[in-house]
Amino acid sequence: MKVLNLFLLAALLVTGCSKTKSLEALEGGRVLAVSDEEEETYNVFTTQTPTVSDTDGPYEMGMKFKSILKGKITQIRYYKYSGETGTHTGRLWSETGTQLASVAFTGETASGWQTATLGTPYEISTDSVYVVTVNSNTVYGATPGGLASAVTNGPLSTVVGSNGVFGTTLGAFPTSTYNGGNYFRDITFEVIPDVTAPSTPTSVTASDITGYGVDLSWTASTDNVKVTGYNVYNDTVLIASVTGTWANIYGLTPSTVHSIKIKAKDAAGNLSAASSPLSVTTGAAGSGLRGWQIDSANVGLTGVSVNKNTLPLYSDPIAAGSTISLKKLVNPDLSAGNIIIDRCWIVISTGGGTWNVGTDNGAVLIKDSRIEATGVPGKYFAAPFQSPSNKEVTLLRNEITDHGGGFWLDGAALVRNCYIHNLPGYGDPTTPAGNHVDGGTRRNGIAQLNVIDNHIDIRSAGNNASSAFFIQPLYGFIDNILLRGNLLGGGGYTVYGSNHNYTYGSHIYADNNRWYSGAAYGYVGTPSGPGFGSWTNNYVNNPANTDNKGTAITYP
Repeated sequence: MKVLNLFLLAALLVTGCSKTKSLEALEGGRVLAVSDEEEETYNVFTTQTPTVSDTDGPYEMGMKFKSILKGKITQIRYYKYSGETGTHTGRLWSETGTQLASVAFTGETASGWQTATLGTPYEISTDSVYVVTVNSNTVYGATPGGLASAVTNGPLSTVVGSNGVFGTTLGAFPTSTYNGGNYFRDITFEVIPDVTAPSTPTSVTASDITGYGVDLSWTASTDNVKVTGYNVYNDTVLIASVTGTWANIYGLTPSTVHSIKIKAKDAAGNLSAASSPLSVTTGAAGSGLRGWQIDSANVGLTGVSVNKNTLPLYSDPIAAGSTISLKKLVNPDLSAGNIIIDRCWIVISTGGGTWNVGTDNGAVLIKDSRIEATGVPGKYFAAPFQSPSNKEVTLLRNEITDHGGGFWLDGAALVRNCYIHNLPGYGDPTTPAGNHVDGGTRRNGIAQLNVIDNHIDIRSAGNNASSAFFIQPLYGFIDNILLRGNLLGGGGYTVYGSNHNYTYGSHIYADNNRWYSGAAYGYVGTPSGPGFGSWTNNYVNNPANTDNKGTAITYP
């Protein structure tokens, strides 16, 4: 295909456009129900049109898509490029190639969008992948790279990875792809209204109650379509929205009784009844472990009295909704989402880059575990990485060691009571210290990242180390970071923020942290960008003093 070669020279990032009528609300990227009598109908593509054309057909050409709402396909569409001739048939397929519906196009115009209505609408399931195809005969339009990233309109979205399909046998299921090309095959989708709320969450429990926070968990709700998340309330005040069956709450008032309630929600915006209230009394302001009280004796496996060498190897696929406890995991795949890893020994030996802890499918919680890399060059690269970044990640009371980095979190995330140390650095496997290491970093994203009460010490990597925490906007604008109650040790600047390809915002706060002395370049550096939005109560670490407060660190 001649036009496919153009993908090497051109790329277009396609973003979602508005649906055929306005939405009343969006929550977490998902569409809430619209309360009117108008039918909700959507196409995947709205204002997009091809940027190139070619005449090397004929082909069967298509697009993979899915919906987060229940509904039915009523029409198949394709964009006809000027000069295209012959007859056309639209087909709807399952992800594996079973033909589900077809329709012949009639009354076509010379160019532009052509639409054919199915004799019987086809009802599709939520979050299942389908493929729509229409043949091309003499000329077709395309946008190189147009499906390389998701195109979203209302509940519909294209599938990322191996999308933009084509085949040389007309009427057959196409499986070839090239660089995410968009050939402008589309559907019309009509939402089937969902007015059924999920069941009420039950068995709400609290643990690790401190002066400012509490860890919550509950039993999953059910729904006629799908539960998409949960709202957490302090009486009637919404304090958190999560996708998993747990929440790590921070920012409560010390020495106060709180009435915690949970409601489940679905993609249509239906909310369940509130769970039975759970009374939680927070501790005094100084309760709970601060970062300067964290070490290998009270977090990770040692903190829960587990010997890593006694744990059996777990090698089965990890399904959505799983809780894996007291196992050894090697390069675990967490992509199914809504996963809890509890008191496990996690060994990363990928050797070629980061270890993904993010997923499109649900939240991930790793707690009371030991996470380490092994092998050469594996240890010089591996680091827990939140990709994709649209579901929350929680790292709680873990020991993270022998990695090329402590964590890289670009989405909504919490790192609390972790001990991150003995990081060898990465970039040069022949050099014991490597040439770069971050105790923690963000390189893109504005979702809230809380780094609270951790001990992050990368001094063992020497002066080649970058920082205990690095604000590094390489891939997009950065904002909304809280560093509080941590003990930080770095080799260059201990905490560093600088413009790179992008800049960062002013909602980056450092409060009540402690610094090891001896950083090569200084305790903090922000040579470009707005700097910290708030800098309060930060001190050099001095264990001889109350609350480890040594010399106050003044923001430069």
